[in-house]
Amino acid sequence: MFQRNALKLGVVAATVLGIALTACNSKDDNPTPAPPRSATYKLRGTGTDATRQTGAVTITENSDSSVNVILTLGKHVKDTLHQVYFISGNYATPTTDTLQSAEAKGTGGSSVVTVELFKNVKTIKLRQAAGASKDIAFKYNDATKLLAHIKVKHSKFSADTLAIGNFGKEN
Repeated sequence: MFQRNALKLGVVAATVLGIALTACNSKDDNPTPAPPRSATYKLRGTGTDATRQTGAVTITENSDSSVNVILTLGKHVKDTLHQVYFISGNYATPTTDTLQSAEAKGTGGSSVVTVELFKNVKTIKLRQAAGASKDIAFKYNDATKLLAHIKVKHSKFSADTLAIGNFGKEN
């Protein structure tokens, strides 16, 4: 009789222990991180290219909440330093506040030129008229709510625009 009760007691103890171990193991100490968020905004040409996409700007979020902003330019002229401007306000009503300026060297042909406007940033410096500047938050949510645009000029002294498009909340 003792052996029969011991066997039942052993089965009950094993079941309780199994349930307890399963409950402990179901808790995930290392949850799978959320995939990085990203958004892409189209740039269009001007004049006869006004309906054609000539580039794009993509913002991606890093695991530390910093962001990267990358410009890809499909239309460019070989060996020309195109001027890239990242400006507050939409392109129909721009402001004089510049978020970033850069150069993109054209390679000609059908290749795409890539320009890293920001890498691993959480704040950026807003350059205002008369030389003033201030730091503004630039994490993913801040950047996608920003009212801004990208303008790519043919060259530093040219009035010709190769690509233009809104960035952030206007899209």
